[in-house]
Formats: sequence, C-alpha cells, structure tokens
Amino acid sequence: MAKRKTLKKLIVFVCTGNTCRSPMAEYIFRKKAEELGLVKLKVCSAGTNAKKGDKINEKSAEILMDKGFDVVSFKAKPIDEKILKQSLAIVCMTDVQRDMLMEMRWQVLRAEGEEEIENNVYSFSELAGYQVMDPYGRDKECYRYVYELIAGGMSALIEKLLPQKIQEKLKEKPKTATKTTKTTTKSKKTTPKKEKTQ
Repeated sequence: MAKRKTLKKLIVFVCTGNTCRSPMAEYIFRKKAEELGLVKLKVCSAGTNAKKGDKINEKSAEILMDKGFDVVSFKAKPIDEKILKQSLAIVCMTDVQRDMLMEMRWQVLRAEGEEEIENNVYSFSELAGYQVMDPYGRDKECYRYVYELIAGGMSALIEKLLPQKIQEKLKEKPKTATKTTKTTTKSKKTTPKKEKTQ
C-alpha cells in the first residue's frame, strides 16, 4: 500500500543575506496568508549566504515598520537541509539563486534515498514575471521600490503556489458542535382527582 504524503506547510523566501529582500517577502506573504485564513501555513525566509542571527537591514526594517509590521524579533538564517526537505515551496529572488537551490535540494533528497523528486524551488520571475533586484547599499527609495515589487507579485504567488485545494487544507476546520440533548421535564398539569361517590 502506497504511503500517503503528508501536506507540507512551509513557504520559504530566499535572497543572499536574508536581511533585505527575503524578510520583506516573508512579512508580506504571511500577512496575505493570514487574511486568507491559512492558519496552518508557516512562512519564513533564509539566505544563500546569510550569517545566522544577523539583524534585518535597517532600511528594510524602516519600510516594513512604515507599513505596520513588527520586525524587532527578526534574525537572519542560512538555508539548510531541513528547509530544503520540509518546504512546500521555496521562492528565490533571482533565477541564479533558484538554479543553485534546485541543485542543492536535489542532492539532499537523493542522499535521503528519494527517487522521484518533484520540483518546489521557484524564482520570483517564474511566478510573478520579474526578478527582484538587490537594494543593498542603495538609498531608502530603492528599498521602497523593492518592497512594492515584492508586494505587487504576491497575488500571483498565492495563485500559483496555493491553489484552492491546498488552501482548504491549510485552513482551520470548523469545530463540529456536539449537540447536547437537554432533557426538559415538562411540568404536567395535575388535575385534581374527583372524589368517588359512594
């Protein structure tokens, strides 16, 4: 009997240092998922060359905070085998990053003994029609532009990565209310007994 595949619930956004573009994508996508009620979906970000524990880039943080996001607890992390194995989808900011991670993931899964490997690594351009430039070292307006690029592609990402069938599985199932049968004792009208006439 074939093993039933468990639904993977992690979407990962990847850039180089995990301090500029991918954190923006993480926060924007998570908010979109919450608005759709996809409570079981997990969203994170990582970098191909990230230093674990690095803070989010100051300009990215400012743009996100201007939009109402709380980024205080954000810490960068490098892409690792666990992410490569457990993701529903990995979205890279550029085609070069996608090609690199596809190869990395293929090697990891082959080493695990996987024979049939479905691709789940994409570039932003595959899903939204354009790559996302690296704003590192540029002014705040460039970061704002990158934010708008990422936000503008989110609907396409949701549509392609999370078709309706998957969305239904990621929503909280409504609890079936168990009917409690109340035993209502109806008060019987007691009619006075007629005295027997002897």
